[in-house]
Amino acid sequence: MAVKIQILANTNYPLSDVLKSELTESTKVQIAVAFLRRTGIDEIYKSLDYALRRNNAQIEIIVGLDFRTTDSNALFALKEIENKQKNFKFYCFGDKRDNYNDLVFHPKMYLFETSLSRNTKYTSIIGSSNLTGGGLTSNFEVNSIFREDTPKYYSQLEAIYNEIKYTDSVFNPSKDYILRYGDIKKEIEKAEGIADKSIRTELQFLKEEEAKLPGAAPSLKKLIVEFINEQNKKGIREISLDSIYDEIPKRLIDRNILMKMDTIKNSIRGELNKHERNSKHKDSMSLFKRTGRGLYALTEKAKNYEGR
Repeated sequence: MAVKIQILANTNYPLSDVLKSELTESTKVQIAVAFLRRTGIDEIYKSLDYALRRNNAQIEIIVGLDFRTTDSNALFALKEIENKQKNFKFYCFGDKRDNYNDLVFHPKMYLFETSLSRNTKYTSIIGSSNLTGGGLTSNFEVNSIFREDTPKYYSQLEAIYNEIKYTDSVFNPSKDYILRYGDIKKEIEKAEGIADKSIRTELQFLKEEEAKLPGAAPSLKKLIVEFINEQNKKGIREISLDSIYDEIPKRLIDRNILMKMDTIKNSIRGELNKHERNSKHKDSMSLFKRTGRGLYALTEKAKNYEGR
């Protein structure tokens, strides 16, 4: 079947109806949106529940944190689903003030894979609709829908989704984190900004808490620290860059972490440089030290590293 492409505006057919239809048929769902509201979850809740319970669908949602838009009630709703359904996961992408990439997180992606029959079908939706009541129903939104039997566009969008998923900015929030997020959101709304010193202090505490929460998968720096630690226990104190290049891709594959293998050496070298103890990078954690040409060891800080 050729790719079927549909351009849709909420004014002629609400996106919520499309999502509900796709959810009731899907066995795999991946969603990444900048903003989330409880009204958006309420629109698709029954179909989401059906997919999880009846189709045993594997569902992931990544949402951006924006203190003026994403509400804590919506985060609590997703946390409740996650606690009840093992096949559901949701993650947050840290706010620009707090995330590790200094990025504005702004995608609206909905990916559906259906394998209930002999043939697998793929549906991808990209456009302007966030997972909010307005975004799915009443706002003037425009979205493109791709339906395929062979996942040409789906695969490209899934690669982008995985690029989001495996960044250091993505984490799985705890109930306590969501409570604190909600409290700070109320303070920001009341103060109409973050200029207040007490709010800035709370934001810093929130950032520190984020760093301790688990991500979608161990980061490259985490995998490098683990590998060097294991070698240290064998009595090997200095690890060659070639050994790191050889080992880390194997660990990514073993953990089913989907990253671009054609550029993985550049990514590894980038992490080593960024977190080297003499690095000037503003986000350096000073985890590694060069002990010779192409040789690395862990700093004392790295030996007790518990982050992502």
